[in-house]
Amino acid sequence: MGFSQRRMLTGALLMLVASVAAVFDAVVVKLIAGEVHPFEIVFFRNLFSMLALMLILRGGEWSLSGNGLWGYHIARAWLKLFALAAAFFAVAQLPLATATAIAFTTPIFTVLGSILLLREPAKIARLVGLVLGFLGVVVVVRPTSMALGIGAVLALASAVALSAVMLLLKVSSSRDQGKRVVWLNLVIIVPTALALCLPFWSWPSLPALGLMALQGIGGLLAQLSVTKALRLADASSLVVVDFVRLPLSLMLGMMLFAEPIDSGTLLGGGLILVALLLLLREARREPL
Repeated sequence: MGFSQRRMLTGALLMLVASVAAVFDAVVVKLIAGEVHPFEIVFFRNLFSMLALMLILRGGEWSLSGNGLWGYHIARAWLKLFALAAAFFAVAQLPLATATAIAFTTPIFTVLGSILLLREPAKIARLVGLVLGFLGVVVVVRPTSMALGIGAVLALASAVALSAVMLLLKVSSSRDQGKRVVWLNLVIIVPTALALCLPFWSWPSLPALGLMALQGIGGLLAQLSVTKALRLADASSLVVVDFVRLPLSLMLGMMLFAEPIDSGTLLGGGLILVALLLLLREARREPL
């Protein structure tokens, strides 16, 4: 096996780790949502991510210097906090696979924002990808059915907020560095999440606390794995690997929560995947 093939394989394995961690994240929310308020889940998840990150930070990575970008760091952290809260509320209300399929629209909203806000070119391939992506959302959500209701709205709101996070990263990426970005985000998110959850506070049971500890560690592992994977492998290959979340969510939803397999979610998810691959193919020709 050649060097480039080993890089691709390592990147794919890291993305697989991140994808499994993301599904575990959603499963934990569904398991404990009846006991722990979603705002409180957001707080504990980020608290345990921070504690885990503190074990691996070195030297200057502890710095609270924002390199003149504190405005970006604050905006990004608050958007990430909103996205997590909205996603957790959505997961508590939607079938696991439906919430997962809608979450895949984040890159699609990012491309749309790049066109509308950053004035990047709206080429035909991008427009076709956007249309296919939003068609996939329509198939998954099925607006004629009110069964999904507020859960679908929150899942879409989470995807939009995460796309805004990605746009801020595009603007400030040249002056941001790896673990320090995550560290500064957590420094802002943890106390803010604590303030949000205090009105709904109830002490979680030890099993729930243990699950949230694993969730926080898994969330940090997912962030670091994706960052490393993107340096090693082609983004279009990683998107295909990441899509393992959808069948995994379908399987776990059926096994753990007796959720039926929905053909609309599979079809809509497939359309979203095609849209993402089309957008990524265009991005390789001219970076977004």
